[in-house]
Amino acid sequence: MREHKIVVLGSAGAGKSTLVRAIADGVVVDTDVANTDGGLGKAATTVAMDYADVALPNGDRLRLYGTPGQQRFGFIWPMLLQGASGAVLLADASLPDPVEALAGHLYTLRTHAPNLPAVVGLSKPDLAPHLDLDHCADAIAARLRALPVVPMDARDREQVLWLMDALMGEIEAHAWVDADG
Repeated sequence: MREHKIVVLGSAGAGKSTLVRAIADGVVVDTDVANTDGGLGKAATTVAMDYADVALPNGDRLRLYGTPGQQRFGFIWPMLLQGASGAVLLADASLPDPVEALAGHLYTLRTHAPNLPAVVGLSKPDLAPHLDLDHCADAIAARLRALPVVPMDARDREQVLWLMDALMGEIEAHAWVDADG
């Protein structure tokens, strides 16, 4: 059995807490409080981190750490990335520029964990009829490196598990490359 620390980064309102809750086995630890930022358009927001365990069918465990999305909490992101096996970048596809909403998170990865295996989940694709996946993938590659980009519903356990499966593939590929030198 292996354990994998997975950090979930993304803009406020992208669905990070929802994603963590969707696949958690049992209790989720969260730090949601009443939202006082009128620009976010939601009742509660994460101010420290969410945490949950997930048992995979092969016996491995995921330890999920969901970060707050607001830039003012950016000092937490590098701390949570320490010792991580991988990262999920979650962006709200319904925003005019979902990749721009990830700019601070992409910068944090590039600066503090440039080789960390990662995937990008685009939440709310049903609200983004003109979503251009190729454009998103190209914009992410220009800011960090080529990453898998997956449109998904953060509320749907199966879709989140597909995203985690893509991340596990990235983690295994990195381990294989590292082993070969």
